[in-house]
Amino acid sequence: METLLPYLDVHGPDDQHFTAELEKDRVTIGRFDLYNDVALEPDPQQLISRKVHCAIERGSDGWWVVDNGSINRTFLRRAGQVDMVVGRALLKDGDGILILGKLTESGEPSYWELVFRDPLGTRPAGHVKPAAYLEYDWVQARLFRIDGNRRQEIADLRPQEHKLIRYMDQRNRANGNIPVMCTFEELLGAIWGEDTTHTESDVNHLIWELRQKLEPNPREPRFLETVRGLGYRLVTRPQK
Repeated sequence: METLLPYLDVHGPDDQHFTAELEKDRVTIGRFDLYNDVALEPDPQQLISRKVHCAIERGSDGWWVVDNGSINRTFLRRAGQVDMVVGRALLKDGDGILILGKLTESGEPSYWELVFRDPLGTRPAGHVKPAAYLEYDWVQARLFRIDGNRRQEIADLRPQEHKLIRYMDQRNRANGNIPVMCTFEELLGAIWGEDTTHTESDVNHLIWELRQKLEPNPREPRFLETVRGLGYRLVTRPQK
């Protein structure tokens, strides 16, 4: 494959092989082609998250692999050593991203391996001002917007808004304080429990109301990010 773009050289547990160029600043990886930029199929044992198992994201200092709080986790092979990705990890040319693809009857694992290739070597963007983020105080149930040395409380949150923020913040904390994409199904359950009369439209409306309160420009959200067609991410820590 001849390309100047960074790309993934993908090898599956059943001798699958293909390449995927990193044409966007965020490329999602999961089980189904319908929900992800890179689909790891087939997955008959359903070991890979169907919606965003992990993602490859470009930051100011290079490309990162970001685990989306997946059940079977994401691993990184570098120089023969394999480590679990806790939240996210900065990628180097030749690193292998490992995702569990198959278990034998004896429990022996087989993995998809996505080797990161960066032909031109992505350079850091230099000094970048720390990004603004949100901070949720669980004890006092208070939400703050942090921007540099400024710490401003976001007041007048309704109970449903607190439920949404608390759930998304908890998912981030469990993922090493790295923002997790929460699906519509998750958010419906977190906000309204077993009440099945609510739909994705209700989640969208709640997000719209929240953005009016916490976003400097609701039309260009910085803190409640849309993952088109899948759900939302809450930015609760600075992104490098």
